[in-house]
Amino acid sequence: MNKKFILYLTILLLFIGGIKFNFLQKELQDFTNFIKIKYHQINDYLENIILLHLNQEETIENLLLQNRELEKYKLQFNAIKDELQSIKKECNSSIKNSFDIKLVRAISYSKLGDFSSVWIDFKDFNKTKIYGLVKDDFAAGIVVEKNSKPLALLNSNKKCAYAVEIGDVRAPGVAIGHKNGIMKVKFIPMHKQIKVGDEVVTSGMDNIFFYGIKVGKVIKIKERGSYKVAEIKPYADISHPKYFWVIINN
Repeated sequence: MNKKFILYLTILLLFIGGIKFNFLQKELQDFTNFIKIKYHQINDYLENIILLHLNQEETIENLLLQNRELEKYKLQFNAIKDELQSIKKECNSSIKNSFDIKLVRAISYSKLGDFSSVWIDFKDFNKTKIYGLVKDDFAAGIVVEKNSKPLALLNSNKKCAYAVEIGDVRAPGVAIGHKNGIMKVKFIPMHKQIKVGDEVVTSGMDNIFFYGIKVGKVIKIKERGSYKVAEIKPYADISHPKYFWVIINN
């Protein structure tokens, strides 16, 4: 048999096999994620049933207190929203201030031994967009598309990046994930006088987060060419990911 024919046949078979493997790998991931989501849902349901029966009186009291607190915040929010709309009208401003937030569950880490990214259960995910991720009122990372699924890149992931501002001088920069529980803020203008201890917040200029979500504090500052680089200690505790809030900018 012709050696070239055997070679071409082998390459063709490997190519077809690779396509089938990738297809089966995606199908397997979808199936395992479905099982994990159902497991978490059943587990939460059973936990809630047990809590309601064992601590019914205490649970009801706590819920009533939380409801009163939420009513207070709702009144404050509506007052601020009305005032903002009035200011926008006076200034003839078209700045958008519309956003939504959704609670999502972490399903599993994306890779064994890698604790910087997790698959999440996000029903309304749009794979063409990047979303901001919040945990305990602090910026925790971003959500991106991978294999047509929502993947949360946490603050410790080197591919996690979003726009921030530093300190009272509101120095702009880009916070990027780094190892050892820190982040680096790059591209800070040299003339901006930042200092150790300055607080870092999201700037909202990337349409991922809105302005003012706390990120962390500056622990070290270096100069790199025509820019400054700041190392920061993030506030968000991502060591036990379970639930996150996702920022949805309209």
